[in-house]
Amino acid sequence: MPAHRTTTRTIVLGAIGLLTLGGLLAGCGSVSDASYDTYPADAMVEEAMPDMMVEGEMAAEAPRADDGYPSSGTVQQERQVIRTGYVSMRVEDVPASAAEVRGLAAGFGGIVTDESLTSDGSPTAGGPDEVEAYNSYATVTVQVPADRLEEFLTSVSDLGSVDSRTVSAQDVTLQVVDLDARIDALTTSITRLEELLARAQNVEDLLAIETELSRRQADLDALQAQRTWLGEQVAMSTVTVSLSPVTRISTSEAPGFLSGLESGWSALVTTIGALLTMAGFLLPFLIILAIIAVPVTIVTVRLAQRGRRVREWTSGTSGADADVSSSPESPLSS
Repeated sequence: MPAHRTTTRTIVLGAIGLLTLGGLLAGCGSVSDASYDTYPADAMVEEAMPDMMVEGEMAAEAPRADDGYPSSGTVQQERQVIRTGYVSMRVEDVPASAAEVRGLAAGFGGIVTDESLTSDGSPTAGGPDEVEAYNSYATVTVQVPADRLEEFLTSVSDLGSVDSRTVSAQDVTLQVVDLDARIDALTTSITRLEELLARAQNVEDLLAIETELSRRQADLDALQAQRTWLGEQVAMSTVTVSLSPVTRISTSEAPGFLSGLESGWSALVTTIGALLTMAGFLLPFLIILAIIAVPVTIVTVRLAQRGRRVREWTSGTSGADADVSSSPESPLSS
């Protein structure tokens, strides 16, 4: 009977030991589950160092899968919202207004992240003294504290005439909570691996732990960088300000008698001016033509007159000869 009890006790203790070892391995595996990533090297590390596992140690160190998430009945997570703004407006002086936007951003504790200034090459509306000025367009992107966004937009709107104004919000609360949970889980896991590294007894265990530790540290750095970026986006709102020149529209009066008279007189003056211009253009050609044409005309007229006289004299001479031949007293008639 005592031998039977001894055997039963041995079996029970062996089963308890196996259950304890299984619980320790499960507790170690919960670290990777809490970090929301799969780390295949966990089993290798734990299998290589079974003598380092102590009952109760893993249960105390392993984080729960829901660590980092607020409980619905205890802690209320502050909402994390990224707000962005866009303002399109027209101003009298685009470069000067762009400088004022930069000054407002600095005054509100913000920074300028991007700025561009372009010109379309066309002169601005105005008198002859403004021919050197050209239409300019500017886009200024700034970041200001989120709690002063509305105040900044109001100050910017006072610089000119606002064409459009838009403010959008993006809730990233769940992303922030998820990142915080991953960071906490990985931090706990890295701390545990560092403790195991300090107790490593051979080179094989040391290399396995160091490899896994480097991998998890890289994952932790990436998560912390994402969390920092989200925090900056929540704390600082991005505002894009688009600046365009004021468009001047010319006004015209209704037509009437005086405006018609003015238009007619202007047309008459324009016509006379055009005729005088044409006369001035043709005058040199007329002078040259006169110099050539007058002598030719005189010579032609004189030749014509001489030829007419010759014909008249010839005609007269022929008639006289005919009269003489037909006379009775003429010797030719006998």
